[in-house]
Amino acid sequence: MFVAGIFSFTHVPAKAAVNDFQVKAILPANNNPQASYFDLKVKPKAEQTLRIRITNNSSKRQLFNVKSNNATTNSNGVIDYSLQTKKDASATTSFSEMLGDQTGKQVSVAGKSSAIVSFKLTTPKQPFDGTVLGGFVVYSASAAEQAQKSNQSSNLAHYVIAARLVESTKQVTPDLAYHGTKYVGANGLPRIQVNLQNTQPTIIGDVHLKATVTGEGHQTVAKVNQKMLNFAPNSSFGYQMQTLNNKALKPGQYRLNMTVKGDNGSWKFDKLFTVSDKDGKAAKIVQPATNWKQIIMWIIEGLAILIVLGYIINKFRKWMKKD
Repeated sequence: MFVAGIFSFTHVPAKAAVNDFQVKAILPANNNPQASYFDLKVKPKAEQTLRIRITNNSSKRQLFNVKSNNATTNSNGVIDYSLQTKKDASATTSFSEMLGDQTGKQVSVAGKSSAIVSFKLTTPKQPFDGTVLGGFVVYSASAAEQAQKSNQSSNLAHYVIAARLVESTKQVTPDLAYHGTKYVGANGLPRIQVNLQNTQPTIIGDVHLKATVTGEGHQTVAKVNQKMLNFAPNSSFGYQMQTLNNKALKPGQYRLNMTVKGDNGSWKFDKLFTVSDKDGKAAKIVQPATNWKQIIMWIIEGLAILIVLGYIINKFRKWMKKD
């Protein structure tokens, strides 16, 4: 699924689509004229309607799902509008709260025609500082059902339209909090998850993250150096680090040394954490299956080399005897 970052608030299909449609935000008068997404300057206790036009380019009628989500930060350190998340504990308000119970809608669109989906937005009575970030995800339910039958759901197109709401231009100072490190598994592979939280209603953008994890004997077991990351306002997330060579960690004590530098702040974390036997079992690390076919090929190749070498040595000995 397409993941929109701070500089990519747009409506671009994630992957090659088995269906054919387009999505566009109908921008209201209070929208930033330079934005193609919902970039709104709002007031307390105000109501307005957000409209999205869906154009069905195919010749057949399609049923579309439109889901609203709060923006969050995913495990790769990127702003994500596709995940259904509750309001963060650090937030005073959220995009989902402003939409009430409008978590999703369905609309049927005839072939070669368009339809408009509307969501009513109500801002809270109390003014809020900083940025509230959310978005809408649109996909064809008809194509999803068809793709599921043919086992090709990965080819479905999803469109994301971001929504950014502000009430004032007051600058908010960001704060990145550390909430521990744990050993986890992702798709059967070992990962070190650093739990972080952007506690303020502002984006931490253009992030350069460097981290090293060392174990017994100061041996490095994981290392990352990533740039161009973005952390959503008021979001808690588990940033996941890949272990070196995807090697499972042994029980013991480890040390995390992490530096995070954004466009509006920098943070350093030097923390100890422990991996227990219980953690290793909970991670459910899948040992790579033995590739017997490859092993047999190596054995055959090795035997072939030995036969050739034996032949050459035998010929050489006969030649030496003749001399």
